[in-house]
This record gives sequence, structure tokens and C-alpha cells, in this order.
Amino acid sequence: MDPGFWWLVNLNIVTGSSKILAVMFGGIKHHRLAFSKLFKQRINMMMKLGFIGIGRIACAVVKGLGTSNIKNTTINLSPRNDKNSSYLAKIFSNVNRLESNQLVLDNSDIIFISVPPKGSKEVLNSLKFKETHTVISFIPFLIFSELIEAVKPASKVSRAIPLPTVVNHNCPIPILNSDKTITKLISYIGQPLLLENENQLHVLWTLTGFIASFYDLLKELSAWTTSNGVNEQIANKYIVDMFHSLTFSAKEGNQIDFDELVKHATTPNGLNEQALKELQEKRVHEVYKITADKLLKRFLINL
Repeated sequence: MDPGFWWLVNLNIVTGSSKILAVMFGGIKHHRLAFSKLFKQRINMMMKLGFIGIGRIACAVVKGLGTSNIKNTTINLSPRNDKNSSYLAKIFSNVNRLESNQLVLDNSDIIFISVPPKGSKEVLNSLKFKETHTVISFIPFLIFSELIEAVKPASKVSRAIPLPTVVNHNCPIPILNSDKTITKLISYIGQPLLLENENQLHVLWTLTGFIASFYDLLKELSAWTTSNGVNEQIANKYIVDMFHSLTFSAKEGNQIDFDELVKHATTPNGLNEQALKELQEKRVHEVYKITADKLLKRFLINL
């Protein structure tokens, strides 16, 4: 039996490629050529991701990717945070901790930038990017025009806002200047939201300033619940699950309509009607709007 036959049988088992069968009975030379071509195709299919900066957000993204359904991916980490990069390389077989930021660039095709805003341009300017690089920045205060200048001649540059919840693959991720490859990649760790301009990105980034306030609201509701005789563990679970179920239900519709949701939840002379009326009379909602304006103003000053 031609040894080339066995090469292709084994390769067919690994790749699942039915095309191999078409050349099984050719000469050994043809088998070797087919083997070489398909092997190169398999190598080229490998997605090589690199992370410059490996803080809290980048860690969550790497964990999200590592526990997702993404295949044929290798992840290269910068040594900036030795504790985080070493830990991730230990728990994921496809994650490598490299010895420098430049080595990450040299061995990766898609680069995630997750360094602190202060000094970020200096970090990027010290690196040699390639035209073939795709760059996705998580830096909040580095605007698109400055980002492009800092990573030139990279041909594809985007900005995105992942939250720590990407670790659970449940996170809205606004993206500016995305393409099919970036959108598909981000979909493994969350729900991509494609934006039209940078102003939209900055407004949505401002909303991330309300995360602590949201948890503080849950804490206050829990404190009130326990003060009225409910076990703390039960109170906490009920409050978290209640808000989770309400937002999940809102997402299930074809279009999210908050006015309709308020109307549906408010029955005449009911508890929801009373609570809504009292909060509106105390202008609680206005406080949120005023605070959002201040946060956005501060955000824009830092650009």
C-alpha cells in the first residue's frame, strides 16, 4: 500500500476533510503535495491573539475566551503583570506568557491593548506594529485618531468596552470600527454592539460609572429586607435574581421599550405605581441624569 495513503487517512481523521479522499489513489508525490498544502492551511487557520497589558479587564477577557467555544486559538500575554499572566498561562494550555510586549506583537495577529490610560501612548509608541495587525483597544481615554497614530501601520484598528462580566460570556460589548473578524471574536465572550461614531462610545463608557451605584442600591434593598426579618442569604439571592429576571425578560423582546415595560409593571393603585410616584416626586431620576452629565463631562475632559 502506498504510504501516502496512510498519511492522508490519518490527516482526514484529524481534519475531517472529505476532500482528501479524492486524491487517495494518486501517486505518492501527489499525496505529499496534498498533505503539505492542507497542513499549511491548518496552520494558517490558527488565530493568534496577543494582549498588551494584563490587568483586571484583560484577565476577564482571556478567561472568557479560554472557557468559550472558540477553537484553534493561541493567546500570547505580555509580562506586564507577572502574577496574572503566569496564572493564566498555568490554567489554559493555549495561553503563553512572553518575555516582552514586542514579542507579543511579533507572534500575534490580533492585538488587544489594555494598558492604563496614563502613559499608554508612550507604551504603544515604543512598539513596532505591522500592517497586518488588527488592534482592539480597551483604553478609555485614548481617542481613535491618537490610537491609529500610536499603532501605525496597523491596518485595522478598533475600540471596545468589555466589562469584567465577559468572564461569564454575558456582557454587552460596544465596538467602534469593527469588522466581521472582530465581531465574531467578540461574540465568543459577549454580545457585540456595533457603533456608528466615537461619541456613542464615550457616552456608553460613561454608563459604566454606575456599576458601583447599582450594587449599592441592591445592598440598601438587602439591608431593608433583612431589617424586616428576612434571612440575609435569602434576601440577597432574591434581590439579585429578581433584577436579573427582569432585565432578562426585557431583553427577550424584539425591541426594548422602557415605557412599555413601565406601563406593563404598573397596575392602578398597586405597589409599583406608588413606588414610582414617590421616587419621581423626590426627583430621584433627575439625580441620575445630573450625575451622568457630570461623569460624561469628566470623561471628555480626560481625552
